[in-house]
Amino acid sequence: MDIQNIGIFYFSGTGNTQLVANLFANEFKRKGFSTKLIPIEDILNKKFALSTGDYDLLGFGHPVHAFSAPKIFFDFLDRWSNVDDKKAFTFKTAGDPLCSGGSTSLVRKQLSKKGYKVFHKNLIIMPANVMFKYNDSLIKQLYEVAVKKVKKGTNKILLGKINLQKNSLLLKIGTYLFNKAESSGASYFGKYLITTDSCNLCGKCIRECPTGNISISNKKLIFGNKCTLCMRCVYNCPEKAISNKYMNFFVIKEGYNIQNVIDDPMIKGNYITHKTKGFFKHFYKYMSEY
Repeated sequence: MDIQNIGIFYFSGTGNTQLVANLFANEFKRKGFSTKLIPIEDILNKKFALSTGDYDLLGFGHPVHAFSAPKIFFDFLDRWSNVDDKKAFTFKTAGDPLCSGGSTSLVRKQLSKKGYKVFHKNLIIMPANVMFKYNDSLIKQLYEVAVKKVKKGTNKILLGKINLQKNSLLLKIGTYLFNKAESSGASYFGKYLITTDSCNLCGKCIRECPTGNISISNKKLIFGNKCTLCMRCVYNCPEKAISNKYMNFFVIKEGYNIQNVIDDPMIKGNYITHKTKGFFKHFYKYMSEY
């Protein structure tokens, strides 16, 4: 492929997908390609001019929500410009390799409608950021594997190699149904967010909310029905003052900050081996394929 400029558009909640997007960008730059990273909320909030002509190759990345992409990602694709057969690659981050993170058909179909020829997909398993915290050694190991998989994926993308996920009919149906339910579930989660007395109205959650779901009224935080379940407000609150009235089991009590684990040299990424048994046994195949 004749490539000079690469644009990577991504959505990330608590940092997993952003981390992977940065790995791709750094690898492309290391190989001498001009590469720009753009969070999709900058497009939706009109902080960044929508343009496809500046790029010879585009990448689209998202976290897996309910076996597909979150609603905000599809909203972004709806507003994306039509093109004529432009090459594109996708990547998604999931907390488990089960069913390859769901079908890619919904995202690929939407991009195809816009005129993009998706020729390469990447599934990167990252630590779960809801319900329960992975062991620090596993978090470090998943990151180290991600680095290797991104490097291999980047080489294949630049060579133009086709690598598309096979989506069975059952997986397509399951993904479609889960994805439809996810939007209402996310709205429900956001609607019942609450704050404790430790909230000092610093406004950090308002500034970082990608959908503008949070506001202040009568010296109190107000949560609307546009939540996309990114968890930024919950985990990034300096006072840990935000929780959920009915679904707080969804929140990791210790919080979530993958960078702290990555930066700790004392943590070794050796949690899963060929001898691993129990729940994480099925992670070994994913980790050994790079």
